[in-house]
Amino acid sequence: MGEQPKEGPPQNGPGPEIVGVWPAAVWIVVGTGHYLNDPDHFAGWKGALYFVLGTGLVALVGGIAGLSARRTVAGIQERLLKEVRYRRDLTTWAIALGLRGLVGLGEAVLVTLLALSVVGMLG
Repeated sequence: MGEQPKEGPPQNGPGPEIVGVWPAAVWIVVGTGHYLNDPDHFAGWKGALYFVLGTGLVALVGGIAGLSARRTVAGIQERLLKEVRYRRDLTTWAIALGLRGLVGLGEAVLVTLLALSVVGMLG
């Protein structure tokens, strides 16, 4: 009797879905830009609150939301592409890359807007 293959994610490590790296990086870049523009704005507790607490929260919440969005888009993409093409080729790869880019851009815009509103509230 042969073994049945296990379903689920591969057991080779975390893979490309590292939660929170992209939103945290955008958060840090926006904060660093504001810091370089006005260092006094981030003096003391405001800088610690923004960079330490804010980065952790954005990495956790934004990463989980981003991972959920990427998985949802990947599922929709699979169903849509199976109706049009039955095998993977250059076209399906380009479509997948474009959809991943749009999801990443949406995450970056949302995190940037959140970071700008937090900077405004700290000021």
